[in-house]
Amino acid sequence: MSLGESDAPPEGFILFSRRGNAESVLGPYYWRIQDGHRAMGFRVKSHHLNRNGVCHGGVISAFADAQSAILKIGTEVDCFVTPTINLTVDYIAPAREENWIESAPVLVKKTNKLLFVAANISVDGGIIARMNGIYKITSTAVPEVSE
Repeated sequence: MSLGESDAPPEGFILFSRRGNAESVLGPYYWRIQDGHRAMGFRVKSHHLNRNGVCHGGVISAFADAQSAILKIGTEVDCFVTPTINLTVDYIAPAREENWIESAPVLVKKTNKLLFVAANISVDGGIIARMNGIYKITSTAVPEVSE
């Protein structure tokens, strides 16, 4: 079974293919656009759990950091390389194995050099974390990928 087969994302979510090695291990992540709103999510699996049996905060933080990625798809955010300048994650409740973690990031502001992003991260409609991120715009060029 491949990593994505057992994830059972909700209807409309597709595998997020613009991922690096870290996201492949921490995810996989899925995304969708529904009624003009972007969402990203992943299924909590055993390799995401800490010793208390809940999703590790670092996994949620890495997911929070990935939120700017889906804002760049088909929008006015025409940049590709956006290193994180600041990331704040407030943890509110735990996520358990097999929970679907989802977020709907919002572009708060875009300047010539920065993106400001915010999102609530939820399980079954209940907020488990919230994030605010600032990302530096360093390139608008999409790098070539060799396979």
